[in-house]
Amino acid sequence: MRSSASAVSHRKVRLKEGFASAATAIPALCWAVNAFGADTPHKAFTPDAVINPSAFYPEGPQLIDEGLLIAEMPRHRIVLIANNGERKTVWQADGCGPTSIKRIPSGGYWVLCHLGAYVAKLSPSFQTVQTFTQTTSGRRITWPNDASLNAAGNIYLSSSGLLSLQAPAEGRVVFIDVDTGVARDIASGIRYSNGVLVQEKLKRVLVSEHLTRHVLAFPLLDKGKLGPSTIFFDFRNAPQVPGAYEQSGPDGIAQFADGDIAVADYGNGRILLLSGAGRYLTQIPLKYRFVTNLAIVKDQRTIFVTMTRDNSSQELDGIVQAFKVTSAKE
Repeated sequence: MRSSASAVSHRKVRLKEGFASAATAIPALCWAVNAFGADTPHKAFTPDAVINPSAFYPEGPQLIDEGLLIAEMPRHRIVLIANNGERKTVWQADGCGPTSIKRIPSGGYWVLCHLGAYVAKLSPSFQTVQTFTQTTSGRRITWPNDASLNAAGNIYLSSSGLLSLQAPAEGRVVFIDVDTGVARDIASGIRYSNGVLVQEKLKRVLVSEHLTRHVLAFPLLDKGKLGPSTIFFDFRNAPQVPGAYEQSGPDGIAQFADGDIAVADYGNGRILLLSGAGRYLTQIPLKYRFVTNLAIVKDQRTIFVTMTRDNSSQELDGIVQAFKVTSAKE
């Protein structure tokens, strides 16, 4: 996700029940991806249907029973791609510029308003019930970007700072308690905090430090309390990309049930697959270079990827695409 206000300026595809598999493949892109430089490929990824060919800077995908929710920053809205392929806007707020939506297990949703500099809490029917603009330190929640929830629905989110190689390390991680509504800064000094993944069982939180091209690992000491970070993975240890984007870096993060971790490489048109110990396994080349995030279906056989063609175009046009996942054991 690029933090700049200047960034804002048909066919229906029927999906199988529960988004378990996309129904229509894209023949021109049907290749499987094997490991490059890894010991053993754990999974192969095959491009499948483009379930939304007319998305606008799509980000922050969230799977729900009804389908897939997507944040569209330049249109200031949340779109539901239903299981039958139909698309509809379920929430919209002028000036918000959303980049993430997360379902609260007890009901309702968190929405990050990247351009509006606030976090919105929604009801199960997508009505805004509360907004958060600052933490207990008095600092504004600027450029909220990506988020991950723990089992109770508490949110850990990145407050990024500016996406500039000359910008100071102003990125933070913010925690909001779903019950008390208290928002606190729990990590700071990050060079553009981006993707976030809470791993409660492993007692850690992974955070993309975009401008250093590092994925950081923070010990999760208690609810809303992090220890000092270490480098979980350095993107410089992945295969080099010809003509790499100058401000490329790790974006959204998602975890497979077996522990493998997928990280979007924003600007370089790929997703990296890492082991749970932070070892490079394979890469997934994508159609567009500005990949922001992904969502993994419960059965682990499909992922949905959000990506944008050009982050400086007027429309910020992008797509949401499905990929089939095949285990190396199959």
